[in-house]
Amino acid sequence: HNLIEMQYLKADSSSATVKRIVEPVALLFSEYYFYLNAFIVEKDEDGKYVHKYDYPAIFRIDRIKSYKDTGEKFKIEYASRFEEGEFRKRIQFMYAGRLMKIKLRYTGKSPEAVLDRLPTAKIIKQGEKECLIEAEVYGNGIMMWLLSQGEMIEVLEPESLRSKMKETILK
Repeated sequence: HNLIEMQYLKADSSSATVKRIVEPVALLFSEYYFYLNAFIVEKDEDGKYVHKYDYPAIFRIDRIKSYKDTGEKFKIEYASRFEEGEFRKRIQFMYAGRLMKIKLRYTGKSPEAVLDRLPTAKIIKQGEKECLIEAEVYGNGIMMWLLSQGEMIEVLEPESLRSKMKETILK
């Protein structure tokens, strides 16, 4: 329950670091690395720390170049506590972002491939050669997995993800 100030090496740079003040909520292991899940905080006009986003950021531990305890505490209401299991159901490749509901058309041989990868996924309509699937996911990591599925998956909703997918495919 201590606020931490850290210098973090950005993923897209070999030397550029950013300063973050965070509320740590979990340490996780995934995809061969250890990660710190933490809410990024900033001071508001009253000098009080507030969450910058409504979801936790994900920091690879080996990219934290330095850190120190700020000497300030934070509280988390029990009802608002971080639930690692629920988070893991909705995150792909440890890329954070807003929680969103997606709708997909799947035309592959086995929808279990989608259901296994996305634990929150549900088949909402089953046809002979396709099915419609809904799932809740965090952030941008989902795009990496969706793109790996080729023409077997079409993103139907949200429109913003559908547009990003089209743009990426065209590039």
